[in-house]
Amino acid sequence: MQIPPLGTLIKDEENDWLISDAFNIAAFNNTPCEFLIEGYETDPHPQDFSDAISNFITLNSSALKAAETPVFNYYLDWARLAKAEGLPCVEITNPEEIWQHIQFGHEALVCRRSNGDRAVYVLFECDCDWNQEDGLQIVFKHGNQVSKVGPFDDFLSNEDVYGLPELDKVIYQSPG
Repeated sequence: MQIPPLGTLIKDEENDWLISDAFNIAAFNNTPCEFLIEGYETDPHPQDFSDAISNFITLNSSALKAAETPVFNYYLDWARLAKAEGLPCVEITNPEEIWQHIQFGHEALVCRRSNGDRAVYVLFECDCDWNQEDGLQIVFKHGNQVSKVGPFDDFLSNEDVYGLPELDKVIYQSPG
């Protein structure tokens, strides 16, 4: 199967994904990233997937700048929790330092949201120094607009997490 701009993909029968070769993503320090595409073969608008993938591949550092404060807020919540439980936690004093404590992942899941706006989203999983168990998930609507950050949970929006339509445009929702 071919999907522009990825070229030929391999079918993963177990997960029902199409998997690409790795592409370097400029916004993530040229980290090589495979794309895992879910639902493309039966989607009525496959061009939406190609558009989201193209957008993601060409992201620049401004995309991360837009995520900086929400990711920092996620860190602050986890740091407060760690301190309350007497656990060690890395010290990050401002949003600009946050990226020094994130290790970018090597897979991006591309799928269409099953409800709400039904747009195509790209989920990018990272490791982070403050929450090694749950990591960091950054979700990009249309592949180019940060729409959700937080621990990795496979959800595409905070509306999907909490079942509250008013949270659809909230990038980070504090759990407390």
